[in-house]
Amino acid sequence: MVYDLADQGGELCSLRYDLTVPFARYVAMNGLTSFKRYQIAKVYRRYNPSKGRYREFYQCDLDIAGQYEKMGPDFEIVKILTELLDELQIGDYEMLFIAI
Repeated sequence: MVYDLADQGGELCSLRYDLTVPFARYVAMNGLTSFKRYQIAKVYRRYNPSKGRYREFYQCDLDIAGQYEKMGPDFEIVKILTELLDELQIGDYEMLFIAI
């Protein structure tokens, strides 16, 4: 989604505040049956952020849409996360998953 607004000089600006909603819209409007993608982009919060949260920040989305082998996308996400954390060399880490 995009917010349109005018800056202090009256020039029209657009701010993207989410990456997932446009992705879901794209998949639905184009009848895609399977699609994977990642995106990193600057996004914005529309509301006044609470203490410790920023109005402007970078969001990293990793999306998998469509029909795949049962639990396949879940395992793929975990694999990507562990590869990323290993590459960052942050030291030992523990993944905690909570079933919703």
